Amino acid sequence: MRLTVVGLLTCLLLRAVPGGCQEPERLSGPGVSPAVWGVLETPEAPGPHPGVVLLPGAAGWRPAYAEAARVLADSGFVTLALDYYGETGGAPAGSEEKLRKWPQWQATVRNAVAYLRALPSVSGRPVGLVGYSRGAFLAVSAASSAPGVAAVVDYFGGGGGGTEPLEQEVRDVPPLLILHGESDSVVPVRFAHELRDAVLAQGGEVELHLYPGAGHAFNAPFSPSYSEPAALDAFARTVDFLRRRLRD
Repeated sequence: MRLTVVGLLTCLLLRAVPGGCQEPERLSGPGVSPAVWGVLETPEAPGPHPGVVLLPGAAGWRPAYAEAARVLADSGFVTLALDYYGETGGAPAGSEEKLRKWPQWQATVRNAVAYLRALPSVSGRPVGLVGYSRGAFLAVSAASSAPGVAAVVDYFGGGGGGTEPLEQEVRDVPPLLILHGESDSVVPVRFAHELRDAVLAQGGEVELHLYPGAGHAFNAPFSPSYSEPAALDAFARTVDFLRRRLRD
């Protein structure tokens, strides 16, 4: 593995050091709207491989997400760290702007999935969405309308982040893994419970793992809520879940 799990956790939600993680580039071809902006990492082993799209939190793109993509590629997934703000002018100024741009971000996620599945290194194999905070809300809301998505991992997010009621957003959602801190004061843990209950009510599949005493961004080393045992456990659960759910 070119980057250790601890190295990933250090880089993931921090800005990259000079010479570190890459900046996003336009990956989709002409005529695709909205465009796909991000960093793509591919396993060294010959493919095809399942795909993964990483969705950042509310702060938007941080170069360190490229390192997260690299580690997931080392775990066997063609991974796209997606800048879903890329075509909409950066992070929204408030809740009204967020709601207005939400459908555009959902469309960007769908384009990202289609882009990955068209790559020779993926060749139509299933794709998973891994979202952090706002990115997790977005992943849940977009998953059922993105053909080829077979799994979603929700890090300290939930459902109901867009314009649709939660029951609508989770209709036909793929198998879902929820990873949440019980002491999260930014996205309270009730969102995890509500999301799980809504998915189960629609007949979906959910795996929920809560971390006692953990707060928001428990896997970010700079955070007061950082917990190395929880961070390592959550990453291991993510890889295991994706490997099980993204089999052909």
